[in-house]
Amino acid sequence: MIKVLIVDDEPKLREGMRTLIPWEEQGYTVVATAANGYEALDRFHELAPGLVIADIRMPGMTGLELISELRKESPGCHVLILSGYADFEYAKQAISYHIDGYLLKPVDEEELISYLQELREKISLEERMNDWQALEPARTTEVRVRELLQSKEPAEAVAELGLADRSCEVVLLELKGLNKGEDLREEQVKRLLERHWQDQEERGLFFTLPPYMGLLLKEPLRDERARAGLWQELHHLVSKEGLEFIAAAGGIADRPEEASQSLAAASARLEDAFFGQKHTLLSGMPDHWEEPVSRPGALEEEQDPERDIEVQLLLAVEAGSSEVARELTRQIIRQLVHTRRDETYIKDHLLRIVSSTMARLEAANPEIRPLIAGQASPMSEVYSSGYLHDVERLVSGYMEQISRLTGSGSGRGDEIKRITDLIQRRYKENLKLGTLSEIFNYNSAYLGKMFKNQVGEHFNTYLDKVRIEKAKQLLTQGMKVYEVAEQVGYMNADYFNAKFRKYVGVSPSAFRKEN
Repeated sequence: MIKVLIVDDEPKLREGMRTLIPWEEQGYTVVATAANGYEALDRFHELAPGLVIADIRMPGMTGLELISELRKESPGCHVLILSGYADFEYAKQAISYHIDGYLLKPVDEEELISYLQELREKISLEERMNDWQALEPARTTEVRVRELLQSKEPAEAVAELGLADRSCEVVLLELKGLNKGEDLREEQVKRLLERHWQDQEERGLFFTLPPYMGLLLKEPLRDERARAGLWQELHHLVSKEGLEFIAAAGGIADRPEEASQSLAAASARLEDAFFGQKHTLLSGMPDHWEEPVSRPGALEEEQDPERDIEVQLLLAVEAGSSEVARELTRQIIRQLVHTRRDETYIKDHLLRIVSSTMARLEAANPEIRPLIAGQASPMSEVYSSGYLHDVERLVSGYMEQISRLTGSGSGRGDEIKRITDLIQRRYKENLKLGTLSEIFNYNSAYLGKMFKNQVGEHFNTYLDKVRIEKAKQLLTQGMKVYEVAEQVGYMNADYFNAKFRKYVGVSPSAFRKEN
């Protein structure tokens, strides 16, 4: 907003101009009024307005005398004068003081607004020119920095920048949260950073290499404390425009001629920022996404580990084991990273896993559909998230929440009932006592004894019998043997044949013929 000072010895005119004109709509704000020239000078010294609107005739100090004093102190100050018809000779004299215009009393609102609009453009242009002139030395330096970072023969730039025989480091910054058409906000951030580092030239030099802004640090960041301090410094400046950013340090270049290598490393780290920590200057420190977390004995015998861990997640959610569901989600994410370190790939697979798990839960347990429907899916937030840590928090939190809903009413002591219910619903899956013991937080051997004592049969025997009973139903419907084997959880048809003979006494083919 351009600050305005209104000067007139008539109180009604001062108040009328202050209240009747829509100043803020035109980009102005009235910061004070004054009744005479002396009072106006005091207000001018105190508030430094960009525009003074003054009556040409006032007692004590006339408007002309006021303008003369203003021109001595602030040649660039903009002035509009007010005059009556009888004061035309004064008005002509005022023009020699390079005023911006004069208005006849009573003031016409539309005429004044027209002046204000013209002046706003003029003042804006002056501000841009002043900024350009103030930053011109910095821009010359910036050209040299770019030459250092991009030229194959950087010796001249090294000498010009005074960097000979010293180490340096490149830091890159990329703005986030900018919408289409918000180039002005980006330009404002650039100006803030330029001005700040122009005053900090002994520490580093500012430059731009779209889409990045950058710093060539004359003193590299030697430890985590230094990196955290620089991040906070950048955050203080960028947050003034209400924007977020990611930033990365490229590591120490022992010689300025090697600064391009630090630039390349910083750029690569920004491209990999999805896997980094939030609110941190990325520096190539090891992250914990590299290898999936293995749980002892969980995947060693599995033919399809990716599918099997998804089944384990389904079972944990269905059994109401929220902590296990959270841990399995975290493990799935690490496996996805290990398979392909790509943001879109990971988000797409998580959407599939979440959707599939919810669909299978609802299909087997129609009564929980209202509960699931009452919980907002996190996937829209997942797709808009810029950090895998946030993605993990959203997805694992959702799975944990659904687990608590499905497990409400369950308690310690009813585990065997819940396991037999799971077998009845999930007999097709690769069910193992070891997996269920982890889900229910029991020692595998102890859970096996509990199961035998309460059910009267070993876990594997019970599972086989449930599968064989389901197989008999499918065979009577005319399904082929290999199709039935797959439908009840046996991937090997010969193994299915052997199991069926053991419990029924005839082969599946013979049973189908007889029934």
